[in-house]
Amino acid sequence: MRKIWFFVFVAFSVLYVFSCRTAKVQNQEQWITTPSGLEYLDKEIGYGNFPKQGQRVTINFIMKTEDGTVIEDTYQSKIPMSFILGKKDAIQGLEEGVATMRVGGKRILKVPPELGFGASSVRGIPPNSKLIIEVELVKAE
Repeated sequence: MRKIWFFVFVAFSVLYVFSCRTAKVQNQEQWITTPSGLEYLDKEIGYGNFPKQGQRVTINFIMKTEDGTVIEDTYQSKIPMSFILGKKDAIQGLEEGVATMRVGGKRILKVPPELGFGASSVRGIPPNSKLIIEVELVKAE
């Protein structure tokens, strides 16, 4: 009888170790790179619809340079940003990143210079800067 309990214990131990190992693999970051060069990582998948071209989207975001310098933080200012998707009211990388999110989603974008401000120096952002944007899609209407 002890041998049976021993084998049951060993079997459950192996299953437990395997399930813990599988959980760690599933939690690895899955960065996606689009054909344009935009990289993104979904931190939270939204619950709502995808925004459509021509809709007004409202977002909260924190925009930083690659060295961590904060350029803009709508959470701190408590003033979300709104723009019409597809009208080029925002930088291309932000528009592209938001267009494939669901309402309620949160994502980190790595925006290369050609999808950001390019060779221009805007609001203290050095020319040819890669931007890191943590964005939340609040609504699309």
